[in-house]
Amino acid sequence: MVEHLVFLDESGVNTNLTRLYGRALSSQRAMDHAPLNTPQTTTVLSSIRLNGEKAFTTYQGGTTGERFVQYLKEILLPTLKPGDIVVMDNMRSHHVKAVREVLEEKGMKVLYLPPYSPDLNPIEKMWSKMKALLRGWKVRSLDLLPDAVRMALDSVSQLDCRHWFAASAYC
Repeated sequence: MVEHLVFLDESGVNTNLTRLYGRALSSQRAMDHAPLNTPQTTTVLSSIRLNGEKAFTTYQGGTTGERFVQYLKEILLPTLKPGDIVVMDNMRSHHVKAVREVLEEKGMKVLYLPPYSPDLNPIEKMWSKMKALLRGWKVRSLDLLPDAVRMALDSVSQLDCRHWFAASAYC
């Protein structure tokens, strides 16, 4: 059953991401610099499965119901198999009537997580890995951000996914 679970979520990334921690020699201060300008933000919308498969896109702006349905039709549905269970949080755009219609029409089940329960969604750990890589790479150009996101998500292995699903108590 766990191999039929497909978790969805969104995350924002921007051009001002910097490492949260650093190292330095004893009695030396760790130094780094962050841009002072207003960060430019990109939204990442993705799914994750136990076997490591991901279906993602990036775009400017927030997630609207229309944009979410477009993602389902054009990017996610081609990767789904009959009997898959699409699991998502309670974001307003996930509750648009067309979301359930599009998924159930293709034989998928829809499951919403309880409110305020990111610990039940293994994709949250994927976001953490992605953002840690982006912080280290210090991507400062909005044009380069989608490619950097792709590289970061490509680094997510099947073993990572298995561990994240286990940490969320699914296997």
